[in-house]
Amino acid sequence: MPDLVLTEREQSCLRALMALEPTPGALPAPHVLALVDRLIPCDEIDVHIADSTGCVLEAVSLPHVPWGSFDPQACDGPLPLGIVHQSRDPDHQDLLRSVGVADGVVIGFRNGKDHVSQLSLDRHRSTFTDRDLAMLRMISPALQRLMRSHQTCALPSSLTLTERRVLQLVATGRSNSDIAEDLYVSVATVRKHLEHAYRKLGVHNRMAAVVAFRGGPTSAVDQVEEYA
Repeated sequence: MPDLVLTEREQSCLRALMALEPTPGALPAPHVLALVDRLIPCDEIDVHIADSTGCVLEAVSLPHVPWGSFDPQACDGPLPLGIVHQSRDPDHQDLLRSVGVADGVVIGFRNGKDHVSQLSLDRHRSTFTDRDLAMLRMISPALQRLMRSHQTCALPSSLTLTERRVLQLVATGRSNSDIAEDLYVSVATVRKHLEHAYRKLGVHNRMAAVVAFRGGPTSAVDQVEEYA
């Protein structure tokens, strides 16, 4: 197709996206996904980090989807690299119909030796155009830079997706009540997730859990404490 002619709004969004710096140790923030949504309007945007088998380790979604709705053990094989336009791929057409989605586009990048980062765009009623795909190709270098900066720690495989998300929020300084509000669950549920995560990490408190989550030694900070 001909070269893209961008509107002033698209040019502004593109400049903002290109200017963003990766956040070490964190998935792309919602405002990053919001910029992508302005350039390629869709009904839902997800970012997944998966291992070599396709098992999702971490995820973030726009609009926000409660983490309890994700199946941490879901694994449909390795995530594809590059761009896949799902409505044009016979292998994906039945899946789209089964979940009530008109069209989907995914783009995957290698994230270190053993992981893949994938951006997924869905539309519920319309399909993605050639212009949308051209826009995705244009912004793919920025997406790759922002998504590949995340290094998934070597955490126990038994940690569920929700437990990883709770630990990620604890690492940002969020209290249990803050986390409960973020994840649309009760404070008691957050505490239960932390109990399970502590046991799997072999630690006894928040500080040690954060250190373990970041891949550091925990012996100096692993003292029993009350839950926040």
